[in-house]
Amino acid sequence: MFGVCAGGGYAVNATMTDHRIKAIGTVSAVNIGSAYRKGWFGADADSAAVPTLDAAAQQRTAESQGAEAAYIPYVPAETDENTPRDMVEAHDYYLTPRAQHPNAQNKKLFTKSITRIFAFDAFHLVEDLLTQPLLAIAGSEAGSLWHTTELHARARSPKKLVVVEGGAHMDFYDVPQYVKRAVDEAVPFFEEHLAGE
Repeated sequence: MFGVCAGGGYAVNATMTDHRIKAIGTVSAVNIGSAYRKGWFGADADSAAVPTLDAAAQQRTAESQGAEAAYIPYVPAETDENTPRDMVEAHDYYLTPRAQHPNAQNKKLFTKSITRIFAFDAFHLVEDLLTQPLLAIAGSEAGSLWHTTELHARARSPKKLVVVEGGAHMDFYDVPQYVKRAVDEAVPFFEEHLAGE
């Protein structure tokens, strides 16, 4: 299994409970529940999510009484000098010809998505349930690096952490030098752990 960004978190979660998966690799991994509760840099307490959950409850009530559904963006619709680097790059990736798709409209339902995401923890029980070898790759400049280092610290299975100097979160999506570095790490890792499969 090989996952990127939130796909890395989902891949870890799947690998913990499906032991047909022989090895797990992540690139710029994000535990999406933690990211939403604690903020992009992981600086907030989990309880920082409570006001947003309260707002979602109010919106749910309003919608049950006929109000229009509320949507929120998944990346910043606009950026400024206060926007974290990774989020500026996410805006550029998802909302420009770099990777924009007409079916991806940068919106999700506030009342449905937020409440489910906030309660999710991709790494819950990783210490005990992840027995497969782990390769965790992230950039040294990624605001999301804390997800990868937390995963690596908590995992007890055979593991390898690769922090690529100068790399930011989105660099591993489509910047050739960073994609190549991730692939160069992943190929021998999977060759070793899938030998004979």
